[in-house]
Amino acid sequence: MARAWELMRERYNFPRVPFRSIGRACFADCLKAAWNEAREIVRLAGRGVEALRAAIVAVQTPPHRVGLSTSRREDGAAMVQRLWQVRVMTAAMELAAA
Repeated sequence: MARAWELMRERYNFPRVPFRSIGRACFADCLKAAWNEAREIVRLAGRGVEALRAAIVAVQTPPHRVGLSTSRREDGAAMVQRLWQVRVMTAAMELAAA
Protein backbone atom coordinates (compact mmCIF):
# COMPACT_ATOMS: atom_id res chain seq x y z
CA MET A 1 0.00 0.00 0.00
CA ALA A 2 2.88 2.35 0.74
CA ARG A 3 4.23 1.86 -2.79
CA ALA A 4 0.80 2.77 -4.19
CA TRP A 5 1.03 6.13 -2.42
CA GLU A 6 4.52 6.66 -3.81
CA LEU A 7 3.25 5.88 -7.32
CA MET A 8 0.39 8.35 -6.84
CA ARG A 9 2.91 11.01 -5.90
CA GLU A 10 5.09 10.21 -8.93
CA ARG A 11 2.35 9.86 -11.55
CA TYR A 12 -0.39 12.24 -10.45
CA ASN A 13 1.44 14.81 -8.30
CA PHE A 14 -0.55 13.74 -5.22
CA PRO A 15 -1.24 15.43 -2.68
CA ARG A 16 -0.92 18.78 -4.52
CA VAL A 17 -3.58 17.47 -6.88
CA PRO A 18 -6.50 16.49 -4.62
CA PHE A 19 -7.75 12.91 -4.56
CA ARG A 20 -11.13 14.08 -5.93
CA SER A 21 -9.33 15.11 -9.11
CA ILE A 22 -7.51 11.85 -9.65
CA GLY A 23 -10.39 9.59 -8.72
CA ARG A 24 -10.72 5.93 -7.94
CA ALA A 25 -9.64 4.68 -11.37
CA CYS A 26 -6.23 6.35 -11.03
CA PHE A 27 -5.87 5.09 -7.48
CA ALA A 28 -6.74 1.57 -8.65
CA ASP A 29 -4.15 1.92 -11.42
CA CYS A 30 -1.50 2.83 -8.83
CA LEU A 31 -2.48 -0.15 -6.66
CA LYS A 32 -2.22 -2.50 -9.66
CA ALA A 33 1.17 -1.06 -10.62
CA ALA A 34 2.45 -1.45 -7.05
CA TRP A 35 1.18 -5.04 -6.91
CA ASN A 36 2.82 -5.88 -10.24
CA GLU A 37 6.09 -4.31 -9.10
CA ALA A 38 6.03 -6.33 -5.85
CA ARG A 39 5.41 -9.57 -7.78
CA GLU A 40 8.29 -8.75 -10.13
CA ILE A 41 10.61 -8.09 -7.18
CA VAL A 42 9.74 -11.44 -5.61
CA ARG A 43 10.21 -13.21 -8.96
CA LEU A 44 13.61 -11.62 -9.51
CA ALA A 45 14.72 -12.33 -5.92
CA GLY A 46 14.62 -16.03 -6.78
CA ARG A 47 17.47 -15.55 -9.25
CA GLY A 48 20.02 -14.92 -6.50
CA VAL A 49 22.18 -12.00 -5.48
CA GLU A 50 25.08 -12.61 -7.87
CA ALA A 51 22.84 -12.96 -10.93
CA LEU A 52 21.01 -9.77 -10.01
CA ARG A 53 24.28 -7.90 -9.44
CA ALA A 54 25.47 -8.95 -12.92
CA ALA A 55 22.12 -7.95 -14.45
CA ILE A 56 22.29 -4.50 -12.83
CA VAL A 57 25.78 -3.94 -14.21
CA ALA A 58 24.59 -5.02 -17.67
CA VAL A 59 21.63 -2.63 -17.57
CA GLN A 60 23.75 0.28 -16.31
CA THR A 61 26.49 -0.21 -18.92
CA PRO A 62 26.21 2.49 -21.58
CA PRO A 63 25.50 1.22 -25.11
CA HIS A 64 28.83 2.50 -26.51
CA ARG A 65 30.72 0.12 -24.21
CA VAL A 66 29.00 -2.81 -25.87
CA GLY A 67 30.29 -1.74 -29.28
CA LEU A 68 27.23 0.11 -30.54
CA SER A 69 27.29 3.54 -32.13
CA THR A 70 27.66 6.46 -29.74
CA SER A 71 25.86 8.86 -32.06
CA ARG A 72 22.45 7.48 -31.10
CA ARG A 73 21.02 8.92 -27.91
CA GLU A 74 18.71 7.08 -25.56
CA ASP A 75 15.13 8.34 -25.68
CA GLY A 76 13.25 9.28 -22.52
CA ALA A 77 11.04 6.18 -22.41
CA ALA A 78 14.02 3.84 -22.67
CA MET A 79 15.85 5.73 -19.94
CA VAL A 80 12.82 5.54 -17.61
CA GLN A 81 12.46 1.81 -18.34
CA ARG A 82 16.15 1.24 -17.61
CA LEU A 83 15.96 3.16 -14.33
CA TRP A 84 12.84 1.20 -13.32
CA GLN A 85 14.66 -2.06 -14.04
CA VAL A 86 17.59 -1.02 -11.87
CA ARG A 87 15.28 0.01 -9.03
CA VAL A 88 13.34 -3.27 -9.15
CA MET A 89 16.49 -5.39 -9.41
CA THR A 90 18.08 -3.52 -6.49
CA ALA A 91 14.98 -4.16 -4.36
CA ALA A 92 15.02 -7.82 -5.41
CA MET A 93 18.70 -8.10 -4.52
CA GLU A 94 17.98 -6.69 -1.04
CA LEU A 95 15.13 -9.19 -0.63
CA ALA A 96 17.32 -12.09 -1.81
CA ALA A 97 20.10 -11.10 0.59
CA ALA A 98 17.72 -11.02 3.58
